[in-house]
Order: sequence, then C-alpha cells, then structure tokens
Amino acid sequence: MNWLLKNLLKFTGTQKFLSVQLDITNACNLKCIHCYRPDTTERDLPFSDWLKILDQYAALADKLALKPCIALCGGEATISPLFSPLLRELRHRWPEAPLTLITNGTALSPDAVSAIKSCGVAVQISMDGPDEGRNDIIRGQGAFSKMMASVSILKSVGIDPAFQAVLSLRTSSWIPEFFKTAARLQADSMSFTRFVPQGRGARLAAEQADRPLTKLELRDAYVKIVECSRAAGIPTSTNLPLFVLVDSSLGAHGKAGFQGLVVDHRGNLKLTSRADFRLGSVLGEGLENLFLNHPVMNDLRAGHIEGCGTCGFYDRCGGDRNAAFVEYGSFLKRDPGCWLRT
Repeated sequence: MNWLLKNLLKFTGTQKFLSVQLDITNACNLKCIHCYRPDTTERDLPFSDWLKILDQYAALADKLALKPCIALCGGEATISPLFSPLLRELRHRWPEAPLTLITNGTALSPDAVSAIKSCGVAVQISMDGPDEGRNDIIRGQGAFSKMMASVSILKSVGIDPAFQAVLSLRTSSWIPEFFKTAARLQADSMSFTRFVPQGRGARLAAEQADRPLTKLELRDAYVKIVECSRAAGIPTSTNLPLFVLVDSSLGAHGKAGFQGLVVDHRGNLKLTSRADFRLGSVLGEGLENLFLNHPVMNDLRAGHIEGCGTCGFYDRCGGDRNAAFVEYGSFLKRDPGCWLRT
C-alpha cells in the first residue's frame, strides 16, 4: 500500500462504503410544509451527465478502497424519466452494491416497481404521521392513502419498505404511534431525522407552526425512540449524531464529514441534501478534487469543529452538521442540539 493510499484511508475511519445520494430531480409531486428543499425551476441533468458522474464516483471509491453504496432521491426520484434507466445502469455497473430508493411513496408506477424489484433495491418511504389525518396535515391530502397503496404493491412483490419521519416538536409526541404503525405494516425499520428549518421548513418555523426540538426535548425523544424500537421489535437508525449519548453501544462509525456524499440535480457536490450549501460542480471541478481538497472537507476530517472536535464522543457522534449549518451558518460549529452543553 503506497503512501498516498495510506493517508487517504485515514479520512475514512472505519467506513467500508463510499455512500452517495444522487438527487436526480428537484421536481416533486407533493408540497410538504416542512420540506427543506428550495423551490427552483432549474433543469435536471441529462442521463449522459449522470454517467460521467458515476464514472468519477467509481474512480474515487476505488482510490479510497471503499465499496459503492448508492441511494436515489429527489425531489421525488420516481417521477423522473431517468429513474428506471439510472437504476438499471447502477445495477449493471455494481451487481452487488446496496441500492436504496428514498421516496414519498405516492407515485410508484408499474415500471418503477418492476425496476425496483429486478434491481434488488431497498425502499425508504417518508411518513410524517402515524395515520392519515396527521400525515396529511404535513404531506398533503391523499398522501397517506397513496403511500399505503404503494406499500401494498411493494409487499406483493416481496419488498418490505422502511419508513422515516421528520422529528420535530409536532411529531415527537407521536413516536410510540409511529412504531405501532410500522409494526402493523411489518416494516423493515422506523427511523427519524431531525427537522431543519430550510426551504419551506424555514417558513413553517417562522410562523411558529413547528420547530426543532430543544436539547433536552431531543434527548427525551431519542430515549423514547430507542425504547419504542426495542419494545416493538422494529429496528431504527441509531448510527446518527447524539445517539451514543443515549447508549454507548449506539452512534455513528467513522469520522465526521465522511458519512457520505450528495450530488444534487444539477451535479453539485454537497455535504448533505438538507443544507443548501454546495462544495462545487462535479462535472466542472471534479468529484475527487472537491472531496479531497475542499477546505470545508479538510476541516471536518481534521476535527476542526467548535466543541464537537474536542469531545470524547466525537468519533461516535460528530455532531449534526445540518443543524449546525442551519443554526450558525457553518458546518464547523457545535451541534445546537447536544444536551451535554446545556
């Protein structure tokens, strides 16, 4: 192993995969009131440009000696004409790679279901209320019934979807009921992601209709999530910032800033889909160059993060960079939800 590779591997910690989320479209058939995405009329990339991006991704994964792990998202990926062709291209290139669809589950066409099944794709569906009334307050009238119809179709072809909800003041009291719904549907998992007031979500917070949880509220919610998961026998994602503070066996693995990549619908590399900050154009500046040389990436890898970087839990937590960016305008600030610093 040469000197360069040894040093590159220091960036990856214990990571085994180079995870990437491809946001193949910004278009969506829903108008969820908490959505972090900005409304835009920018055109999506053509198929030929996505092939070039995949070439760069393959080269970077090889250089870092990591396995591919790919999610397709949007907007709503399944309404893009590129969805099925890209899915089949991914499976052709990487026959064994984990592939995931992140979807609202309301627009699954027969062709999309066929591609999902034939390509062996895991499905994560966004569900923001444990029943029709509460879900549709957030995601729009009719969203829950359409989602349930898609769940039935997926189950009929042998796919048990996972669910994910946005965790906010409004939804935190529904945690036990989310797990009851997930258990009833025999879901693969029931997970949560913190509300970040970006896009429409910023207006929601400004109108005081909802807000992120405070530190102690977040602690109590994470404890409740773990308890309900264990009681229901339904897994939940705990490889996220702050979960190690609930249970020392939980938490993220690998260095902060190396949990994966996001490429948006215009081919820009982002640290996360939920913060409107672009590192640069993959097609114009190069994926490897941006990932290995961008100052923000280097600061994250070096642990130059206020408060978090010197914390003993850093390697298993890292702090939520989305929350830091939204609160302070920088990925290098402390996680505002950390209850160790009250």
